[in-house]
Amino acid sequence: MRDQNSADGWAMDPHGDDAPVVGLPPLPSEPVVPAGHLAAVQEQLDAMSDDVLDKSTADLARTISIAQTRLALQVREAERRNIPESMYVLGTTGWLKHTTAMTGAEASGTVKTARALDHMPIVTEKALAGDIPQRTMHLLAQARDRHRNEFPTHEAVFADIGTYLSVKDMRRAIEHWEQQINYDQALTDTRKLEHQRGLYHHQTIDGLWATTATFTPEGGHVVKQAIDGICDPANLDAGELRSPAQRRADAVVDICSFWLTHNQDAVTSGGEKPHVTITLDYSTLQGHVKRLPEIDGALVTPHTVRRITCDAAIIPIVLGSDSEPLDVGRKTRTIPAALRRAIELRDRHCTWLGCDAPPSWCDVHHHQHWADGGETSIANCRILCRRHHTATHHLEDEQPPEP
Repeated sequence: MRDQNSADGWAMDPHGDDAPVVGLPPLPSEPVVPAGHLAAVQEQLDAMSDDVLDKSTADLARTISIAQTRLALQVREAERRNIPESMYVLGTTGWLKHTTAMTGAEASGTVKTARALDHMPIVTEKALAGDIPQRTMHLLAQARDRHRNEFPTHEAVFADIGTYLSVKDMRRAIEHWEQQINYDQALTDTRKLEHQRGLYHHQTIDGLWATTATFTPEGGHVVKQAIDGICDPANLDAGELRSPAQRRADAVVDICSFWLTHNQDAVTSGGEKPHVTITLDYSTLQGHVKRLPEIDGALVTPHTVRRITCDAAIIPIVLGSDSEPLDVGRKTRTIPAALRRAIELRDRHCTWLGCDAPPSWCDVHHHQHWADGGETSIANCRILCRRHHTATHHLEDEQPPEP
């Protein structure tokens, strides 16, 4: 049965035509336009005044929250009628995944919330009125599942504060409540959370690296402060073109590079400091041959390698015509420590115009690259922070080759 007073027209009466139907509140101002009529929707939006658009947006968010609560109630009703099993031979979560575009996590969360609504009548009433957002409903449903005996006594309080607390503040309120009713269990749960920390770092098929990490509250705060410190707008140029995500990724690399450069105890199992192995021939490095170099089998741009090899431990390998090794030279340090200290003392900070990044953030750059015959001398070197070192090599690579 369609509810003619419902804004979206999908509200259903599970008990027959004679039972009352509680429709969703109508959307403000303009009637709903059928899906797919983007031009008509845009025309309606263009006609709205700023005040109407402001109110309409808030009302629409409220309507969506009500609809999500209605969805949870309908999922629970479908489960009571055994529809997932009888019609699809699926569990309720599987049925939702099959009949909607939900992910497994979304479907599972909806089912858990739907089951909890039976035991939270006061909270559910306020959610149906649009007074409690869906994220808060999920938190309260989880709290109820963890403390089924204690929650009913305090439900009215949660229903009240759920109408005005943010999701973050509600989570904290629930945490304080759990400490009061069972401190030992709250302590045990917190310790379990610490064991969930982990970091997964793997190379994708296209040579990029993907990282997924979970940190403890303390560890996550430390990581955030370190990344934010590098990504602070005060440390960025006015013409910054990198996206926020790219800046954060570069910040992690800068932090790791700083640690490797300044930690004298960092060694691999072979007894050497961690290193990156770059494979390329000399003509490629000089730019005479258009061939991409590799780092551990993944292609990288020529300017990346030229930047890295400004200040690196180099193992020259002479290859024959069939790429067989003919001779391996002695490992030498391109920028000796004493020379770097002298360059840092002279330059004091990154030498890019307008940048004052400290020497600890910087690489040593050859004015004339060593691959092009440049000397490793104080006159031919200067310090550049990682960002401007990269930019310098980009600019150099764009210059036409000298005749």
